Amino acid sequence: MFPYIFIFIYLGIFIVILVSIFTSKSKKVKINVEESEKYKNDAYKLIANNEKLSEQRKKHNFLSAIKGALLIALFASFCFLHTLGYFAVYIIIAFAIILVILIFKGEKDNVIFDEIIPSILKDNYKDLKYDHKVGISSSIYREARFEGYDRYHSDDYMEGKVCGYDFIMSEVHTERRHTDKDGHTHYTTIFHGTFSKVTLDKSLDCFINICNNRIKLFSRDKYITIDNEAFEKIYDVFTDDKIKAMRLLTPDVTSKMIDLYNETGIYCEVKIHNNLLYIRLYTGALFNFSFSNPEKEAIMVGKSLAVIDSVLKIMENFIKEIEEFDV
Repeated sequence: MFPYIFIFIYLGIFIVILVSIFTSKSKKVKINVEESEKYKNDAYKLIANNEKLSEQRKKHNFLSAIKGALLIALFASFCFLHTLGYFAVYIIIAFAIILVILIFKGEKDNVIFDEIIPSILKDNYKDLKYDHKVGISSSIYREARFEGYDRYHSDDYMEGKVCGYDFIMSEVHTERRHTDKDGHTHYTTIFHGTFSKVTLDKSLDCFINICNNRIKLFSRDKYITIDNEAFEKIYDVFTDDKIKAMRLLTPDVTSKMIDLYNETGIYCEVKIHNNLLYIRLYTGALFNFSFSNPEKEAIMVGKSLAVIDSVLKIMENFIKEIEEFDV
């Protein structure tokens, strides 16, 4: 009877693996088709004849074939469980362990992230640095005080200058832990998208927080209304200086935030603390990539870079408005 406990354990692992393979939580974001096509063409030139990438693609396809064979072998072992007896249990355990190792081992290096994306970003944005393997530290993210969380992950780190100001940006994923009545722990996403911090030359000497109106983070005595019904259906504004906030939130600023949401489905939350500007956008995963063929890989890279382009333009828009703001 004891070996059958292992069967149920590894059956559970098998189901989790299948779910992780065939599901994705990434938010689907509409993008600028023209920008996406431009970046796709740039990416294809670098991808098509890259021998190192070709070798990585072959290795990935080989490992994928092994994973597929192991999945089939696991299924067959369950089908012939009564025929093979305890021997099938050991086969299932061995196959399951190998499969888990292959899936979670991952690739340490990827030419797409290590060479191709940095090259395209550098060509289009002067002095922009990019590193897929690191992200913004949780301590910097906490500075903005967006929300509490139990689990934090960040990668796709970028730093450079926008409108002459230093900025850092990366993908951030925060989650909250829940425990159900049976004592099982679950995690739910609070935020998944791009987070950026810009250090400005001048201070507004106040805080202004523009957030999704489904999120209630501040005391209602800091809440202000904006003379824009469409804006207030999407966002709430909290501040300790109503006059400065109203002067900053011009019709041009609010209309751009409305257009962004209506056209792409992206919420744009902004926080200003004196001379620090924090912007986060609900874009989901910053870079979605999987090995396929040069054409499809270039399309994936193009779409990801088009999202980055949109984020940087939004940052530029807010900075220009702040520059024109007379403290």
